[in-house]
Amino acid sequence: MGTITMLTSAKDGVGKSTIAVFLGVALAQQNEKTLVIELDNGFRSIDVISATFGKLVYDLDDALSGRVEPRKAIVESPLAENLYVMSAPFKSSSLKIEDFVRLTRSLGEEYEHIIIDTAATAGAVFTAASCAMRAIIVTTADPVNIRNSKQIEENLQEYSVSNIRLIINRVVTSQIKAGMVPDLDFVIDSIGAQLIGVIPELSELTLASAGVTSFTPNSFSMKIYSNIAARLNGNDRPLLVM
Repeated sequence: MGTITMLTSAKDGVGKSTIAVFLGVALAQQNEKTLVIELDNGFRSIDVISATFGKLVYDLDDALSGRVEPRKAIVESPLAENLYVMSAPFKSSSLKIEDFVRLTRSLGEEYEHIIIDTAATAGAVFTAASCAMRAIIVTTADPVNIRNSKQIEENLQEYSVSNIRLIINRVVTSQIKAGMVPDLDFVIDSIGAQLIGVIPELSELTLASAGVTSFTPNSFSMKIYSNIAARLNGNDRPLLVM
């Protein structure tokens, strides 16, 4: 049975989908067959980030409704061998939790990792938590997001997801020095989840997430994600912070 990991956040726009895809790239590059499922009905983005735009004929809703077999809604990403994606539908639709749980668990027989890119809504978080083995909270280092991410951490505990990690994304050192927050330790202590990665604000990441460019395996950005993937798998790797 593969490992099911959910990525969640207190609000949209913190870079969660980008992290889901490029964490998937890093895991796939370690020869681990990885599937990223986008659980954000009505708002699709991973097709652009994963360079599968125009290749997706079917989506998550098609698979859950039984209109097609799940494998027909899964597309291999050209970003890495062993990386696959299942996109959310463009239009919002009803989703039964038991159907999603059944789907992800059956796919877990084929994939070593399933990453669920969860929308910042209570319903989506609860749905993902119903089958996730661990969770990663994605936050930025601003006071509002930090406070609300603490609430997400408490909700996950209530949903019986106790294996919770934290990624601090879009870190700008000058903003921390200017006093937006005292330091990154303040972010970690306020949310109460174990840190697994820090991702600085980098132009190459912004361009990659927009599908404009891709970064090489030896780039600083890819090393960040590779280290996060290794740490997620229980290996000792340093945090890379500029």
